[in-house]
Amino acid sequence: MKSALILFITVLGTCCSALDYEDDIMPIFAKKCGDCHSRASGESKGGLILDDPTHFHARFEENSLVVPGDWDASYLFITLYRPEGDDEAMPPKGKGERLTEEEVALVQQWITEGAPVKGKRGARGEMEEEKKPAPAMTLTPAQGPYEWTNKEGKSITATLIRVEGDVAILRMANGTVYRYPVANLSDESRAALQP
Repeated sequence: MKSALILFITVLGTCCSALDYEDDIMPIFAKKCGDCHSRASGESKGGLILDDPTHFHARFEENSLVVPGDWDASYLFITLYRPEGDDEAMPPKGKGERLTEEEVALVQQWITEGAPVKGKRGARGEMEEEKKPAPAMTLTPAQGPYEWTNKEGKSITATLIRVEGDVAILRMANGTVYRYPVANLSDESRAALQP
């Protein structure tokens, strides 16, 4: 997980040219998601077609599929970033090849840049540094920085910002904020989420 986080930071920090859906992102989706979400295959699982830019752009607001400028709030990105085998990860287990870390990072950058489709950008938003913690969660200095471990034994050091439902919002030392499914944390790390 740590290497993926570092890769995201590196790619986002070093890419200087703006990405466009048709040229940079749609070819990735056509290759990796086309069997279930394309006009070419005749499949549109969930009513989502990724090789039709007009259709895809019209779906942005439905269920916060893509929130231009805010990858953390974009359901599309969250499903791509979830670990393989997670119930909400895309593609579902056994249904195709997952995007590489580099490809997921490009999707993240494209959303951050305003998710342009056919040259039109959404309003470029900025992710909030920190939202109010959920009412049931009171953060104390003891909750960060902390070494969080997942069920596979991999760990990162990050500060817990808050818990949103089944997702822990963690901030790395460099300020980058990540969402991580609570169910994928080790028992010890899940216990540390309790106030």
